[in-house]
Amino acid sequence: MSDVTRERPRIPGSRSATAPERRLPRGRHDLTREYVARTQRDRLIDAMARTVAERGYSAAPLSDVCAAAGVSTRAFYEHFADKEACFLAALELGVELLQKTVATAYARPAPWPRRIHRGLDTLLRTLAAEPAFAALAVVEVLAAGTRARSRRRAMLNPYLAYFADAPRRARRPPVSRGVIEATIAGVYGVVYDHVCTGRVGELPDRLPDLTYLVLVPFVGPAAATRVAAEPVG
Repeated sequence: MSDVTRERPRIPGSRSATAPERRLPRGRHDLTREYVARTQRDRLIDAMARTVAERGYSAAPLSDVCAAAGVSTRAFYEHFADKEACFLAALELGVELLQKTVATAYARPAPWPRRIHRGLDTLLRTLAAEPAFAALAVVEVLAAGTRARSRRRAMLNPYLAYFADAPRRARRPPVSRGVIEATIAGVYGVVYDHVCTGRVGELPDRLPDLTYLVLVPFVGPAAATRVAAEPVG
């Protein structure tokens, strides 16, 4: 095993923390302490996401997270102050990767409504493909304490930027920030409902509805309906 090349970060919970290829060798080895520590931390983050998704934040003892990671409790405290700190690390890493993925999809040239359509498609498909992280970031974040709930509010703010490019309809007042915030909250509500009822895999099917919801204040019902029915390009 080589510790020269660092793996590209993945969304927390996307793989088993104790998969054979992630196990550290027993006994003496030539791995650096930095590599061992990084591996343990990464495994704890994956284990946190999977354990919380399965049991819920409040019902997931730290011992279960450590067992799922194949890491001792003593080693856990070398990386995180407590369960909340590990949860927040998983949340922040996953949100960062998710938002980068959505931003990349949105940035590809196209008229604004189609870019929104593409960004929403990417968001829904990514969450559907990562059910453990979806449970952590959308549902269990509300049970993980004041700091986690504050981070949840902060993680929605970047989506406001996508509306800076929105067209303004002639002879119509501009869409207010309050309406934009309500629109984002509406998308979040649909995602929450699917995640907490075990239907996260169905999220991509809601793309037409959510595209219409987001676009209609800016382009009107006819154009919103047309874009929502188009293939994602």
